Order: sequence, then C-alpha cells, then structure tokens
Amino acid sequence: MEAQKKKILLIDDNEIVRLMFSNVFWLHGLDDKYELNTVGTTDEAFVFIDNTSTRPDIIFTGLVMPFTKDGKKETSAEAGFSLLRRIKGDQATQSIRVVIFSGYNEEEYRAQAMSLGAEMYLQKGENMPQDLIQIIRSFDNS
Repeated sequence: MEAQKKKILLIDDNEIVRLMFSNVFWLHGLDDKYELNTVGTTDEAFVFIDNTSTRPDIIFTGLVMPFTKDGKKETSAEAGFSLLRRIKGDQATQSIRVVIFSGYNEEEYRAQAMSLGAEMYLQKGENMPQDLIQIIRSFDNS
C-alpha cells in the first residue's frame, strides 16, 4: 500500500511565485512525497482548508495579499494575519503548520505572525528555493 502524501498549500497572489514554488517541487522530486496545491487568494485557500479530504498539513502563505473586508477588496498584511487567526483558532485546523512566506521583513510583522501561531516566518529572497526544500524536509522529521 502506498503511503499517503502530505498535503502542502501555497497561498500567494503572485503567479510567478506560485510557478516557482511548483517548479522547485518538481526539480527536487518532492512531488513523489507531497501533494502540492497553489492558490492566489485566501478565499480560494479556504476551499482546501475547510474540506477534510483536501485539508493541507502544511501551508506556505504570503502575508500582504488582497482580501475582502466588510464587502470591500483591500490589500494588506491583515489578509495573512486573518488567515492565521482562523486556522489556529479552529480546533479542526489548528494543527496545520503555517509558514509565512513574505517579501516583508518588518520585525512587527514577524512578531505578530509568531504570536498568532506561525511555525516560521520566511522572507522571500535569493536562497528561497533552498530554504523551501530545507523547511519542507524538516517537517518530515518532526
């Protein structure tokens, strides 16, 4: 019997980042061990998160993204923080590991993300592909 693949969800509004993430998986042979889905919005993410058959084990999410608040579209870090609050505040989803995956390196953002339950805060940068592989593999050992 084949072992069930761990599910990973990437949430990022930048299509290039989503493609790069998918390519890193393919290039490093991780698609044999993990099921990767990518989405561009938190609304799309909750389609996966709320369904027990597609619920991810690990989420990589951008922080500053577009989202709907009070019926209006806006773009701010509140998109990532709201997502984190909802995941970590729900007993059914609180065990999902969440890695903030952001171009912003403000200590205020990092501190808030960690206080809300993020496992890590990864700044997007040159070493990003290697960092992603290392982080994903570290979750195998814990």
